[in-house]
Amino acid sequence: MKTEIILTYNPDKDHVISRVLPLSNDGFVVLTRQSDHWSLNIHGSYNRKIDLPNVKKTDELNSFCSLFRYKDGFGLAERFGRLTLFPTLSCDSKSVQIKQPYSKDSPLQPFLSGIFYRNSDDSFVLGIEDELSHFFPAKFWTSMKIKNKKVLGFNLPQPDPVLDQLRVLALNKYPPTSRNISEGEWLSIQTFAVDTSRLLIYTNGGTATRRKSGPEFEFSIISEFDKNFQWVDNHMVKEGKVFFDTDKKYFIIVSRNDKKLFVYDKENYQVSTEISLTPKQNLGTLKTKDMVLAICGDYLYLYGREVLNICKMLKETGSSV
Repeated sequence: MKTEIILTYNPDKDHVISRVLPLSNDGFVVLTRQSDHWSLNIHGSYNRKIDLPNVKKTDELNSFCSLFRYKDGFGLAERFGRLTLFPTLSCDSKSVQIKQPYSKDSPLQPFLSGIFYRNSDDSFVLGIEDELSHFFPAKFWTSMKIKNKKVLGFNLPQPDPVLDQLRVLALNKYPPTSRNISEGEWLSIQTFAVDTSRLLIYTNGGTATRRKSGPEFEFSIISEFDKNFQWVDNHMVKEGKVFFDTDKKYFIIVSRNDKKLFVYDKENYQVSTEISLTPKQNLGTLKTKDMVLAICGDYLYLYGREVLNICKMLKETGSSV
């Protein structure tokens, strides 16, 4: 499949792009940073700029891990567990602090690696890092609902996030790893996505893949779980960086040589089409080393710190994308 660049977005001077969230075929949100200053920029049929509270320059842990769709708007998640939610693009935000999910006596705040909102039951699915191993991929996932509780002295009920139990990928459902029989082995949750009826999790292996001297992949598997998080099946996929689209129809794998995208259909876990990564078709000045991407409808979003390219996917005869 061929693509063409229809829009190139550059952040304001001295700003860098941190996250991009496609909202529809003509709208997107960009999170940018300038030194200690963060901004949300909404573009499309509704345009708005939102300045966020400062983040201390020395507090590297307190960064934003995810932009995600939420109701008719979007949400922003910090690694320390604070959510900023915009139910619509035009309304004011509300903030929710997630409680720490670890052992009862742990002094640590949660370290989020990602989050999705599930509209069907008004819940969230969270990826959470290991309590003692920060900046690794997520070890756990769990669900969360935000309930309201009355607080003495306040007229309005206050949001009360309620977490379910922490879950891990069961080793006996996967091929052996180099430390499969060792105590403390766990599989990395590199990325995940949810829709109405299921949860999809991508893993590339265990402890060895988290070591600088270890292999990047011990295997490459998309695991399918039902809406109650019961394991259903594993699907072997090509090795590479995996991204799920915001419309929950496809997932994309960037080839290990960074020259091609494989677009998978999430119904049959087969490659629907391939897209070559070239400066003329989609990259422009963007370098593939630190590239992040997403699909929304017929549009491909590719971005790095300095540029975002929005590309139209040109359908070919017989293509399902």
